[in-house]
Amino acid sequence: MSWPIRLTATSILVVLSAACAGDPEATARLHAAQADAYIAQGKLKEAIIEYRNALKAQPRWADVHYRLGRTYMEAADPKRAFESYSRASDLDPANTDAHIAAGTILLVAGEYQEARAMAERALKSYPMSAPAFILLGNALARLNNPASAFKQIEQAIHLDPTYAPAWTSLGAVQFHSGQREQAGAAFKKAVELAPKSLDARIALGNYQWASGDTKAAEETFRSALALDGGSHDAHRALALLYLTTDRVPKAEPHFKALATDAAGKIALADYYLGTKHADAARALLEEIADGDNKTDQRAAKLRLAAIEYADGRRPEAHRIVDEILAAQPRDAAARNAKARMLLDEGQVAEATAQAREAVKLDSSMAAAHYMLAMTAMARSDKEEAERELQRVVELNPQASAAHKHLAALRLSAGDATGALATAEKAVETGPDDPAGVVLVSRSLRAQGQFSRAQKELMARLARQPDSPELRTELGWVLLGRRDIAGARESFELALRKAPGAGEPRVGLITADLAEGKPAQAQARVDAWLHASPGDASLRVLSARVAMVSGRAADAERTLREVVTSDPSNLEAYDLLGRLYVSRGDIDRALAEYRSLADRAAEPGPRTMVGMIHEARGQRDAAVAEYERVLTASPRAGVAANNLAWIRAEQGRFDEAIRLAEVAVDAMKNRPEPHDTLGWAYYQQGNASRALTSFERALSLEPSNATYHYHRGLAYLKIGDTSRGRAALTRVLELKPDATTADEARRALAEMSADR
Repeated sequence: MSWPIRLTATSILVVLSAACAGDPEATARLHAAQADAYIAQGKLKEAIIEYRNALKAQPRWADVHYRLGRTYMEAADPKRAFESYSRASDLDPANTDAHIAAGTILLVAGEYQEARAMAERALKSYPMSAPAFILLGNALARLNNPASAFKQIEQAIHLDPTYAPAWTSLGAVQFHSGQREQAGAAFKKAVELAPKSLDARIALGNYQWASGDTKAAEETFRSALALDGGSHDAHRALALLYLTTDRVPKAEPHFKALATDAAGKIALADYYLGTKHADAARALLEEIADGDNKTDQRAAKLRLAAIEYADGRRPEAHRIVDEILAAQPRDAAARNAKARMLLDEGQVAEATAQAREAVKLDSSMAAAHYMLAMTAMARSDKEEAERELQRVVELNPQASAAHKHLAALRLSAGDATGALATAEKAVETGPDDPAGVVLVSRSLRAQGQFSRAQKELMARLARQPDSPELRTELGWVLLGRRDIAGARESFELALRKAPGAGEPRVGLITADLAEGKPAQAQARVDAWLHASPGDASLRVLSARVAMVSGRAADAERTLREVVTSDPSNLEAYDLLGRLYVSRGDIDRALAEYRSLADRAAEPGPRTMVGMIHEARGQRDAAVAEYERVLTASPRAGVAANNLAWIRAEQGRFDEAIRLAEVAVDAMKNRPEPHDTLGWAYYQQGNASRALTSFERALSLEPSNATYHYHRGLAYLKIGDTSRGRAALTRVLELKPDATTADEARRALAEMSADR
């Protein structure tokens, strides 16, 4: 009796494996074939194992490296995909697809020069490759070479006018070059050419979203989903669109659709965390943390640590992160999480050390640079904060929070022009966040462009009429335009939407005082205090009103009560100091600012101590304070400026010029340091260079009599009596202080006597 032969696929492979044991090429083919079979079944992990087994037998098989790279991409592992594509590219210079695939990963990772090199290798292999021209064009665009980028992408279109990706790339370059209308036409052309292309539709939707037309973007993303209901890209786009347009519940089904793997589940968990459903997030994360993939485990555990921390279980959160670091000391994300917790706990030095280590471990990690910037801000190191935030937006141009912090830093430094450009970028990257528009308005106000600021705010209020932030900022703009009634109405609307908010309250008081109604202002504050008697900010506001109203004793009593109950209230100390100075009580002012300096990390209070010493003629004491400030904060602009002036008067010109240059850099578009720098050069005998600085100071403040006087002296020094006389005459026209007027008259008299 004979038995029927029934061989399963596995048994066939066993037999074949035995037969091929002595033949590496046959073994490699066998493993590659099995990998291909797994790909057909959607078993990516198994396919990766088989491709790698094939490469153990035949390490130089370029095609298998390429197929392994493609599988890694499907498995959402671009780092390993790049390694495989790059190896395939090296082994087979004719493999255009490998060059393009590797270059595309480099492009996404921000390695634009390397992406360009890969595109050029692809074109060397196949000069007629439209995708290679597109890759080259996109790389050049990111390298700020739009003219060359256009040329390369137009070449791709010339090669194949019906190739939709070329039109999509053209639209992207046009969009980033400011050609918004042309970009829209290119994106629409791509959809017309490839109506079933998900990539084309999603690119069009992203363009519409970035242009502010969220309704059209939603329709386009939905049309992409209609083509492929399982498209992760379409679900992701819709989920993010709903999140950023305050339609959070509508995002949930799309996040659920993404939860088919660990990465999707983590995204869903993040959604739950953002919507305060920590229990649902915890369940998903614990499932992943119990899995086999160590990378996914670490990502899940870091989020579990964040949940524990938010719930007040700080020791448990630290334990989880410390365990990750014990097993993986070079885990940049864990270092960053540790830094975040330490910073929240006020351990700034320790947080800084962890953030620096995270950046060192992964310099391409935008979140690490952002955390380092936050620690720098906590240390009042604005220079490092600005540098790190700039790195964040280079790594992730869509990082709206970084753009906002950058704009605020530049605005505080007096760089209104730079702040405006950055704030506009914040609006572009976060079109539905009112904070960006508020920063745009503040930057415009700093430049005196109140009309344009109002226009920007009104356009946004048409879309977000209930935003208290926008209403408050509009109030300040209207105050700047002397429309007190309109300002008051705007502040009141803001308070209705955000009862108890501090800034609109300050705005209302400012409007009352601007209208000469201190009693009305005091009545407002008293009513607010009656409702919230323990609110220290209201008590300080009450003291401000009392000071403006001439009730110094009431202001002093209130401020004393505040600092007694809250010794950390720096604003109250500052006001006390100002009050004593205004009353001529310099000794008490000095004591208050010293007390303030002992409590504050900022250089301002100690700079004020130096200024008070200088006002009293105690130059050595002033120098000591300024030097102390600059030792702790080397870019403290006011201290550097004041010390530079003193050093110039003492004949220490090199030091004076160095300090004045620090002040110019720190204070950006303020005129004072330019005048100080000019004075240092003038005292040194370099009148020509002094003139350049005086002219810059005058360009920033044309009606300042002192700057005209200094310019006049410089002109006389270089022998230009005509311009010198004109500058000194202008001094007298501007109604200067008595000292400057007398000096200008004396200089003019000496000129007449010389003639």
